[in-house]
Amino acid sequence: MKPTIMSVMLAAALATMTGCGSDDNKKDKDTNVISKEFDGVSLSVVGTYVSGNDFATSSAEIVSYDTTTDRLYVVNAQDQSVDVLTFDAQGKPQKDSTINLQVAAADAGITIGAANSVVAKKGLVAVAIENSNKQANGIIALYNSADLSLINTYAAGALPDMVTMTADGKIILVANEGEPSGDYTNDPEGSVTLVNLAAGTADNQAVVTQIDFNDFDAGQSRHNELNSVRLPAPHGASVSQDLEPEYITITQGNKAVVALQENNAFAIIDIATASIDSIKGLGVKSWASVADGGQGYELDLTNKDEVLSYASYPQLVGYYMPDSLASFSVNGQDYVLSANEGDGREYIYEATQQTCDNAGHSWDGKEYQVGGEDENADKYANELDDCISYTDEARGKDLNVDAAHPLMNEAVYGEEDTIANKNAIGRVKVVADKMDVAANENVYTYGARSFSIWDMNGNLVFDSGDELSKHANTTSHFNTSNDNQDNDDRSDDKGVEPEAIEVANIYEQTLAFIGLERQGGIAVYDVTDPANAQYLTYFNNRNFDENICTVVDGTDCDNDEYNVAAGDLGPESIEYFSRDDKYFIAVGNEVSGTTTVYAINLEGLKDVSAK
Repeated sequence: MKPTIMSVMLAAALATMTGCGSDDNKKDKDTNVISKEFDGVSLSVVGTYVSGNDFATSSAEIVSYDTTTDRLYVVNAQDQSVDVLTFDAQGKPQKDSTINLQVAAADAGITIGAANSVVAKKGLVAVAIENSNKQANGIIALYNSADLSLINTYAAGALPDMVTMTADGKIILVANEGEPSGDYTNDPEGSVTLVNLAAGTADNQAVVTQIDFNDFDAGQSRHNELNSVRLPAPHGASVSQDLEPEYITITQGNKAVVALQENNAFAIIDIATASIDSIKGLGVKSWASVADGGQGYELDLTNKDEVLSYASYPQLVGYYMPDSLASFSVNGQDYVLSANEGDGREYIYEATQQTCDNAGHSWDGKEYQVGGEDENADKYANELDDCISYTDEARGKDLNVDAAHPLMNEAVYGEEDTIANKNAIGRVKVVADKMDVAANENVYTYGARSFSIWDMNGNLVFDSGDELSKHANTTSHFNTSNDNQDNDDRSDDKGVEPEAIEVANIYEQTLAFIGLERQGGIAVYDVTDPANAQYLTYFNNRNFDENICTVVDGTDCDNDEYNVAAGDLGPESIEYFSRDDKYFIAVGNEVSGTTTVYAINLEGLKDVSAK
């Protein structure tokens, strides 16, 4: 018999009495001191746990800290598991055990694929697990954090990508991305699963609601609310298929804000009623100069010059397309933080060229001519290679940009450096929803290369502009990818690529931590005043002078074995926690398969006396 929620909560309460968690904002024993404040922060590495798997195998993706058991839970997609980490006497993470996900698969009666996300609160650990068939429904597995025993499993939607939980542990929410198959023969609907555990965890107690977007489909009651939402509708997809929930943050106002990344929008869900309040389109960010009506933000658009070349560009804009979200509250007003990664859609499957051509898709493999005389024609005719069933990505040079467009101005950019040139700004990756661009129209790019703060109406309160790039990049190491050490590799794509975001309330101040997926490193901002967020520091636990693999041929990897000396590669998630009256973040690094714990050092810490 599976334990009830009451027995789990009782165990959690008992464990909390002896746990290491602490109150970040407790009063000083001196009653004249009501709090503390600090002037700045720095980050320092406490320790790193190395999964030992090959690099770029998603062996340390999402990390969550449980105060009740004083442990870190880390998704290891490569091993189809969740690694459980404890801390040694110096506070360094070390592997203690593993959560057995196959027990959950047997309980749910399905064959599982990878675990995608984990959250731990109040003695409970919830894991989002995809089906081995990604287009079929996945599950949420709920475990007891004390002994890692399975409590129950609940049905989720297709490709449950992110799981979170309310602070009291009574509500679980999962973003079901619903991505189509590579050949686009199966495109499930995106959805959000809400599991209410208030009455208990058993099947006859838990209330599971699948929140869909059907009311927003064409011809339905709420379709007219989507005027500002990007809906490319690949292959005629419905709105429900087109919307792909990516990430969820829960506000103090009991709302779940869901990132619809590729749609450049938020969905706001009322948790109490398990219903969608609204969907908010996020608009675009201008990369124009002040003289051209923009904010003067600059970016590097080409990876062909091998230098860090910042500039502003008229009628070039970026969709925010946030990945991770976080939320905080100031004076009763909720705000949402977004890491504006940007993401295109490209669906690929293996086929022969003739099969690909017959399907009306785009062949991306070795070429052959039917009936041709090439000696390899027969070989290639039966060879499987990449076939693209859909993509919304292109390069600037691929667009049909009107000659009168500012980005085609040869007097400004030179004859060889307009957006039509493949070696100049024409290298930038652009959104190919529309290939013909008139002289007065914008060119759209992926992501905003920043983090933003939004109010609950979807209004932009703050954007970091080009600061993340300018703090993270140096003349010797810039716009590097997370799977090589080559400079300028990501300039034409999404730059440093903000991926992860976390928020921490320490004393009377609120800090935001932003992880840069490609360049690596963590930027820290003070967001206590949301409209005037201030940059504090940046730290990158990456060694650019080391090869990322253990065997190289020249500068290229000749094997997939991760070189520990290279440090952290590809921060995917950040988790703030406090233990022993100290403050930390844990970072899961997807490419290196490492989980690193950083100490948050408060500089200029002083008492704030009662008036």
